[in-house]
Amino acid sequence: MKTKLYVLPIFLALLFAGCSSSKNTSGSNSLPDWVLDPSSEYSEQQYLMAVGSGSSLNDARSDALSSLSQIFQVDVDAQENLYTESIDRNINNEVYSENTSELLNNIRLGTNQELMNTTILDSEIDANGTYYALAGMNRAESSQIYQQEISNNNKRISELELNAESEDNTIQKLMLLTQAKSFAAANVVLTKQLNIIRGGAGTGGSATHTHTQLQEKVRSVQQKANVIINTDNATETVRSAVVSVLQNAGFNITDSNQNAILEVSINYQTQRADLNRDDAEFAKWELVIDLTDLESDRSFQTFITEGRDGAPSYADALKRADFTARNKIQNDFTSFLNKELMQNE
Repeated sequence: MKTKLYVLPIFLALLFAGCSSSKNTSGSNSLPDWVLDPSSEYSEQQYLMAVGSGSSLNDARSDALSSLSQIFQVDVDAQENLYTESIDRNINNEVYSENTSELLNNIRLGTNQELMNTTILDSEIDANGTYYALAGMNRAESSQIYQQEISNNNKRISELELNAESEDNTIQKLMLLTQAKSFAAANVVLTKQLNIIRGGAGTGGSATHTHTQLQEKVRSVQQKANVIINTDNATETVRSAVVSVLQNAGFNITDSNQNAILEVSINYQTQRADLNRDDAEFAKWELVIDLTDLESDRSFQTFITEGRDGAPSYADALKRADFTARNKIQNDFTSFLNKELMQNE
């Protein structure tokens, strides 16, 4: 099963969606009513709207679109990391949506980006040269897109859960349920945004319940996901960093092979590097981490990273090497583990 990692965030969608005709009346002493109250001239039942301003028409348009996007920032700060998980990219699969892959992929609007189904309904310039623009999103069309994507995700959730129920291998079961949880998390965001489009409060509804249920299923499997770590030469800094990454991924560290489902072997080599420097000593290091599924006796790809660090003394250079390796583990090994074991990328 090939999956694609996406950051799961606010509603920001396709670039360069169609833009309606807009006007630009120069030199007006009084601004139209829509600048302060868009609903005075345009239907709130038909459009979700926001006003922007700037020193040029393009700036005003961008500001209006950015303001419109702010309406959809539902729990983004709290949820952004949680939703950085998998979305299937099998284009031949009927549940895949090219449009909403972009919807779920972008975090912020660029200068010339526009929201899907959004038009610039109107524009104006005042006597001081300030431009104003009114952006509007068609509620009915956007609602249909969201409903379809939520339905597609629900199909994927059902498939993944069904496959997980018939899976005996703990790591495979955890992978399938983690992916299902990713789609459920995406549906929480989509449902909140859909409710906003429809004019209601940004609540997750039944999608939140589904996501909570899958979180519990994942936690239940994680209780059986015991890992044994083997190493002869890893420093405490390196070993503790690997342990931390594994624990953050939901694995439990054990000292017994009998109840372990995953073996992690760490090989950390360091040596002096002679760079002919009188003011510093250097340490060259290499870190190799091997993963083995003990239930199926299957080996995963090997994680390898290396570096060179310097300091006034060789002892200090070794300490710096440890800290650099730790940072590589926290960042690169985390991504490697997510991709290799959970098949998220």
